Amino acid sequence: MVQHNLSFLMQKKYRTIVISVALFLTFDVGVLIPNVIISSRLKSDAISINLAGRQRMLSQRTVKALFKMYVTDRNDDEIAAARAQQELALVYRLFDETLAGFNAGGIVTGGNGDPVFLPAVESEKAKRFVRQALEIWEPYKEKLNPIVTAQQSIDYEQLKEAIAYASEHNLQLLDLMNSLTYELEQIANRKAGYLQRIQMGGLILALLNFFILLSHTLKKLQRADSELAKANSEIMDLNDRLEAENVRLSAEVEITRQLQQMILPKQEELQQISELDIAGFMEPAAEVGGDYYDVLQHNGRVKIGIGDVTGHGLESGVLMIMVQTAVRSLMENNETDPIKFFKALNRTIYDNVQRMKSDKNLTLMLLDYHDGILSFSGQHEHLIVVRSNSRARPADPLVEQIDTIDLGFPIGLEEDITDFVASTRVHLHPGDIVVLYTDGITEAENIDKVQYGLERLCNVVKRNWQKTAEEIRQAAIEDLRQHIASHKVYDDITLLVVKRKAIEAKPSLSLVP
Repeated sequence: MVQHNLSFLMQKKYRTIVISVALFLTFDVGVLIPNVIISSRLKSDAISINLAGRQRMLSQRTVKALFKMYVTDRNDDEIAAARAQQELALVYRLFDETLAGFNAGGIVTGGNGDPVFLPAVESEKAKRFVRQALEIWEPYKEKLNPIVTAQQSIDYEQLKEAIAYASEHNLQLLDLMNSLTYELEQIANRKAGYLQRIQMGGLILALLNFFILLSHTLKKLQRADSELAKANSEIMDLNDRLEAENVRLSAEVEITRQLQQMILPKQEELQQISELDIAGFMEPAAEVGGDYYDVLQHNGRVKIGIGDVTGHGLESGVLMIMVQTAVRSLMENNETDPIKFFKALNRTIYDNVQRMKSDKNLTLMLLDYHDGILSFSGQHEHLIVVRSNSRARPADPLVEQIDTIDLGFPIGLEEDITDFVASTRVHLHPGDIVVLYTDGITEAENIDKVQYGLERLCNVVKRNWQKTAEEIRQAAIEDLRQHIASHKVYDDITLLVVKRKAIEAKPSLSLVP
């Protein structure tokens, strides 16, 4: 009887604790299982998003390889033609197997070259994008297949037919791959949001259960006050350490921001360039920006650079500083060949990005000016050139937009970009203007989600072409701010205006008898 009473009392004493622990375990399992399931799906979604993004690059590389084969075949360069055919075969195989994977699922080649399982897309919108892409790809594939599998000479007419088809449908294929990537990202975001809600709900229930258990424990244990005091002291100590750590991190961010501003070209440096009138502007969206621009002089030549690192913040800012240092180093070593220049620059940044375990990369364009000739290489935004000497319309100068997509490749994305680097040049007459910018300007939105756009920037420069570079820069930035108004700025803003100065007439000498 006594033993029964003791057992009853013990059960009553620990009943709340047992119930609380049981509920805690239930909540934990209830969150853990969905977390494991959704996390595995998110991992699969990440692979799909990555490969969908790769499809766009593969489509571009396919077109580029076709044009290389066309050019090398006409020039009877068999080695170059063979390389172009190998490149075409590689991107053709990767694009085809990945698109088939999106359609029906299967093992495909991943971004690092290892085989991965790619599940078939599930949403109706994604299926529609894949079906439409297949409708374009299947005829494209039939035209590419005999070119890829050719053992000796390529049928010139088949090559021309494939190029014509690519020219007509490549942009549509790119748009479908972009839409597919966006849809897959939206699906992953919804799953992540659902997972967060599950975790938050489980956390709230667990916390409620914890407080119930804590309340019961406080009633039973008088020593809890001292333990709580000790815990409070530890928390305060932790807060102090966290505050000190936050101060330290803020100081590091501020130092990086100051370094970034310090290495920008100074006004007195720009004024030393005799033939060019240059004005620059950079405004980061965060404390540290990811945009890059620079103006350097060496051995009578002027090198101008502009780039845009993906994202912004501390990591992007550090990468921007790396690029500036590498460009200056290569220039000081008298490297003038654009292909060698970009090869060394890209390898340096690529190795650092790999060491940082980062996914950052950047667009970069480098321009060299000498004696009225402006040579430029690298992939970035369009280059704007305003011609002041248009005889047909002297009061309405001609505005040129030069696409740079075929002049390079994103820096730090691939180990070797030599095959993608090209160079072109324009002649600058006195009064001609060159405008460089990052997409933080053209993609800046107002409150109605309307982007500023390239045409509006061209029109501002066109209206102010007779002014100085600084006045043109001010007019463009003021017009941009009027467009943005009170809307939030999401990306770094960089603008560089370069104007060739008028040639001063030399005074004539006369002999006085």
